[in-house]
This record gives sequence, C-alpha cells and structure tokens, in this order.
Amino acid sequence: MKVLVKVILIAAIGLLVFLCWKSIQGPIDFKKQRETRDRAVIRRLVDIRTAQVAFRENKGEYTSSFDSLINFVKNGKVALLEKHGDLTEVQMEAGMTEAKAMEIIRSGNVAEIKKAGLWNDETNAPQLARDSIYVPVIENRFPNRRNFVADSLRFVPYGNGAQFELATDTLTTSSGYTINVFEAKTPYTTYLGDLNKNELNLLIENVRSVPGDRYEGLRVGSITTANNNAGNWE
Repeated sequence: MKVLVKVILIAAIGLLVFLCWKSIQGPIDFKKQRETRDRAVIRRLVDIRTAQVAFRENKGEYTSSFDSLINFVKNGKVALLEKHGDLTEVQMEAGMTEAKAMEIIRSGNVAEIKKAGLWNDETNAPQLARDSIYVPVIENRFPNRRNFVADSLRFVPYGNGAQFELATDTLTTSSGYTINVFEAKTPYTTYLGDLNKNELNLLIENVRSVPGDRYEGLRVGSITTANNNAGNWE
C-alpha cells in the first residue's frame, strides 16, 4: 500500500512539473511559431502589394481578382524609362528643366533644339534622349527571386490551401479627390489555427482590446482608409 501511495505521489509530482513547464513553454513555443509564420505571410502580402502597384501603373486601377493579377505578373510588361544624357549645371542654373528640354527635343525642330542649346555636336543628335522600354513584370518587380511562383500569390502560407481576401474600392479624400484602393488580408485563425488555442485566443483578445481600426490578422492596404498601401505590421 505504501509503495502504491509513493508511486501515485511521484506521478502527481511529475504531472505538476509537466504542467508548470507547459504553462511556461507554451507561450514561448507559440511566439516562436507565430513569428515564423508571420514572416512568411508578410512576405506574401508584400508580393501582392508589389504586383498590385505594377498592375495599377499598367491598367490604371487595382484588381480584386487574383486570376487577373497572377496572369498580369506572369505575362504582363511594365514600362521603364531609359535615359541618355543630362542637363549641365549651367543649363539648370539658367532655368532649363528636363521637362522643358524634352518638350523642345520632342518637337523635332532641329533649329529650335540648337537655339535652346540642347544639340550635341559630337553625336549630331539632341543632348538628351528619353525612351520607354518594356520588360516582363517578374523580371522588373521580382528580381533575383529564383523560387518566386506567381500562382502562389493567392495562397496563405501555413493556411492549408486557404486564399487571401482581396478587394478593391474607391475613396474620396478630404481634398475631394477620388482614389482607387485595395486590400489583401487573412485572419490569424487561418494560419495559426493549428497552434495553441489558448494563446491564439489571447492574441485575438489583445487586438480587440485596442481602440481603432484593428484587424485580427495581417493586412496590407485598406478599402476603408487611404493608407498608401501600408501593412498593419509596419
């Protein structure tokens, strides 16, 4: 009987030690795993923002369709300005700007170009040249990303196939301007849902307890506030 009591006491002590360890280690493990997953989700949201900005430059507005966005990233092109030649300090001090210079040069009037001092006698051509060249979106906006896969833009890392929520809208600023906006987001429950439930609930409650426009997850851009496409982690 005494031996049985001792065994039970030892087991109880072991259980208490394990529970104490778990109560301390649980939050630490959750924090470490959350940070790893946050980084992956943020990286994907930044990629979505990069793609959306390029899409708007090309199409004039953002898109709420991942199909359109991904197709653009895979097959679209963006314009780059190729510059040759610069104004001299003397020309700039005299009031010449690049915009004025290019307006004169693009007129094609050689006499006027020479009169404005914008002719290069050595090359027998205008002093400045500005030409647009078109390059693939991936090459220009996602350089040195060997493992970048455009089709992955829609999927939330660690989300088991879940997709980001993507939306667009128009807002009117305090100055009366109408602007096109977008947002991409995913809640914590999508990519942290398989971790410690108590810690996840505590994280969500902490977000809810803070006043203001707080989202219980990670988001880039906003369709309710003009925020210059900022992420809520920035």
